[in-house]
Amino acid sequence: MNPMTGLGLRFVRRPGPGGRAANLAALGATAVVSLLVTFLIAGSLGLVHRSDRIGWRGADKADPATAIGAINQDDDQRVQGEPMLRLDLATLRPNELPPPPGLDHTPKPGEVFVSPELAKRWSSLSKQYGVAQPTGVISDKGLSSPEELVLIRGVATSTIGEHPQYVASWRENVMDSRMFGLLIAVAFGIALVLFPLLSLVGQAAGVAAKRREHRLAALRLAGATRIQVLWLSAVEQAVIGLAGAVVGLVGYTVLTPLIARIPLGGGRWFVQDITVDWWNVLVVLAAVPVLSVVSALIGLGRVSITPLGVVRGQTRKATSALRLGLLAIGPIVLAYYGMQAAVVPLLIGIGMAAFAVRVIGPWAVQVIGKTLANLANGPVALLAGRRLADDPKGAFRPVAALVLSGFVTGFISVFMPSGNDDPSFQDMRIGVALLLGLVFMTVAASTAAGAVGTALDQAGPARALRRSGVPLSVIERSARLAAVVPVIGVGLPVVGFGALCGLALSGGKIVTEGNSGLFLLIGQVVAGLVLVAVAGAAGAPVLRKASAN
Repeated sequence: MNPMTGLGLRFVRRPGPGGRAANLAALGATAVVSLLVTFLIAGSLGLVHRSDRIGWRGADKADPATAIGAINQDDDQRVQGEPMLRLDLATLRPNELPPPPGLDHTPKPGEVFVSPELAKRWSSLSKQYGVAQPTGVISDKGLSSPEELVLIRGVATSTIGEHPQYVASWRENVMDSRMFGLLIAVAFGIALVLFPLLSLVGQAAGVAAKRREHRLAALRLAGATRIQVLWLSAVEQAVIGLAGAVVGLVGYTVLTPLIARIPLGGGRWFVQDITVDWWNVLVVLAAVPVLSVVSALIGLGRVSITPLGVVRGQTRKATSALRLGLLAIGPIVLAYYGMQAAVVPLLIGIGMAAFAVRVIGPWAVQVIGKTLANLANGPVALLAGRRLADDPKGAFRPVAALVLSGFVTGFISVFMPSGNDDPSFQDMRIGVALLLGLVFMTVAASTAAGAVGTALDQAGPARALRRSGVPLSVIERSARLAAVVPVIGVGLPVVGFGALCGLALSGGKIVTEGNSGLFLLIGQVVAGLVLVAVAGAAGAPVLRKASAN
C-alpha cells in the first residue's frame, strides 16, 4: 500500500481534536446528497418505466390502410366521483401480434378488461356495459399506478368512432404525454435543486477538509510534496464520501415504500418502478465520492500552494465586484427565450442565474461584513463584521444552500398553480411541494454541517480571544450574528432575484393565483431564520469545546 494512502486511512480512524465531529457532519451531509441523487435518478427512470407500460394508449402512427387496429380514448368517464379512462379497441385485420401490455389476449368485441381498483367497483358499472363480470383484470405490466381506474374493451370496427388512433401494433413504443410533461418538469426541478445540492457537496467536503488544513500545512512545511498532500486529503475524503454514499443508498432503500406513495402522475408508484438497479448503485457509489474529493481538493488549493499562509492565519484575497455582471446573464436568457422555448436554453438560463448567485454571494458577504465592522458600536458586531470581511467565502459556504433555496422559492413563487382539477395542475402542485421538500432537506443538511464546520473553523480565533479575556458569551453571540447576517443581507435579495428570473421567463406575468406565492416567500424567510437559529444553537457546544484551553 502507498505510504500516503496508509497515512490517510489512519487519519480517518484517528482524526484528531474536533475531527470526529467534522467527519460525522461530513458523513451525514454526504449521505443526504447520496439519498437525493438516488431519488432523482430513480424517480426519472420510474417515469420512463410507467410510460413504457401505457405509452401505446396514445399511439397514432400507423397508416389507416395498413393499421392492424384502432383505439378511441374517452377520459371523461367517472366512477363513484373519480375519473376513469376507457379505451375502445377495434381489430381491423387478423393478426397474431402480442396483446396490449397487461392483457392475456387482445379484447374481442364485447370483452372488457379492467384494472384491479376498477374491478372492486364493477358493481356500479355492470349495467352500463352489459357485462356481469369483466373478462379479465389488467396486470401491473399494463398500468401506470396501482390505483389507476382504466377500462379496455373490444368493440366492432363500425363502432370505433369517426377519428380513432390507428396503430400498427398493440405495443407501440410511444412516450406517454403526461409522463413526458413530468420528465420535463423533473429536468427543471433538477436544474433548480442542482446548485443547492452542489453546495451541500462542497459543504460536506469542506467541513472535514477544514480540519485537515493546518495538519496538511504542517506536513508541507515538513517536506511533503504538493501531490502527496493532495493525495492524502483525497484518500480521507474518498473514504468519507464512499461511506456517506452507502448510508444514503441504504436510506433510500428503506424509504422506497414511503416514496412510492407520492401520488404523482395520476397515482402512487409501483415499488419496482423506483427501486434502484445495480448500475444506479454503481453511479451513486462512484459519483458521490468523486464529487466529494474534487470539492475537498479545490478547498485545499491554498494549503498545497502556500502552507505558511495557513499556519499564520493569513487573510484571503478580497473578492471582486466585477462578479455582479453575472447577474444579468440568467434573466436575459430567460426573457429572450420565454415560456415557448426549448428545454435546454431554459435550463441554461436557470443554471446561469443560480451560478451567478453562488459566485456573487461571497462578494456580498464581504461588503456586508465591512459595513458591519465600520458601523459596530460594540465587540459583538465588530467581531462578526471582521469575521465576514476577512473570510467571505468561508462565511458564505455554510449558508450557500440556504441562500440558493431562496432563489428557488422566489422563482417558483411566480408559477404556483391554482386549485384547478386538471391533472397537469395536480401534478404541478405535488411537484412544487416535492421540489421544496428536496430543497429543504438539502438546506437542513447543509446548514447543520455548516454549523459544525464554522464552529471548528473559528476554534483557533475563539481560543485566542478567550485567553485574552473576551467572555465566551461575546464570542458565541458574534458567531450567531455572523451566521444570521448573510442569510438576511444576501438571502432576501436573492429571493427577489429568483422572482425576477421567474417574471423574465413568464414575460412579466404572475401565473400564481391567490396568496400562495406570498405565503411561500414568507415561509422561506421564516424557515431560513429558524434553520440558522437551530444550527447556531447546535454549533455553540462544538465551538465551546473546541476553543477550550
